[in-house]
Amino acid sequence: MARWLAGQGFERVSILEGGIAGWRATGLPVASLRGAARGTVECAGAAAPAVAEEPAPFLPSLAARYLLDGGLPARRRLTTLFVDIAGSTRLLAHHPPERVLGVVQRFMQLVTEVALAYCGDVKDFEGDGALLYFESPAEAAQAALAIQASLACGACADENPVQARVSLTVGDVVVGVIGSTMRQAIALVGPSVSVGARMLKQVSPGGIIASGEVVEVLRAEAPEIAVQFQLLDPAFEVPGLDGMTVPTYVVPREPAATAGALTSEQRG
Repeated sequence: MARWLAGQGFERVSILEGGIAGWRATGLPVASLRGAARGTVECAGAAAPAVAEEPAPFLPSLAARYLLDGGLPARRRLTTLFVDIAGSTRLLAHHPPERVLGVVQRFMQLVTEVALAYCGDVKDFEGDGALLYFESPAEAAQAALAIQASLACGACADENPVQARVSLTVGDVVVGVIGSTMRQAIALVGPSVSVGARMLKQVSPGGIIASGEVVEVLRAEAPEIAVQFQLLDPAFEVPGLDGMTVPTYVVPREPAATAGALTSEQRG
């Protein structure tokens, strides 16, 4: 946020330690960021900034800051958000790959803009999905809800409306550089990342699933968001993690999304 304000021309910008929780503790008001100065796309209460004119750096800005703060690898408590397009395999089977690429590009553009609007970042894109990460669970949840709301009112859609699944987990994550001097990338390693990837397929298209730990934090830091999550499973056994169980909560697909539901041929 401080970097965004500085980029808009503000000369005296200070950082309050403690993030959104520290801000709330002072009694100051908290509200969602509604896009950048270059314009917004208003949709069902959600907004995302317009695409920047300059090429974006390949090194994620949060990872870049960790690198400047003391180098990588670095251990941070992060909220990770997995998102993918529901039904993309069937979409590819019934349409030319060029058209599918256009759908995926519009989807990834939306996801990226929402991540940056809520002070998060994109770790990487893979196939029809992306991994985002945030320092604040509340901001990650706001981003998830913004993606859900935007898709529910037709963002990214042509004649093939798009739905997505979203998962949210929080935990200690090691951020590091992997690869060789010829090609490198940022890696996020931690149990919460693995859990989030496996939780993603447990929610219906258009829905959001979150671990119990995320919802606990939201109840303390953003109760108005926490109330939107409903208990799904008090002891979900995470596939492939040796009997690990976590409570899961969901925000079901918004009613408006039914108008843009995938056809039976497109559901995954």
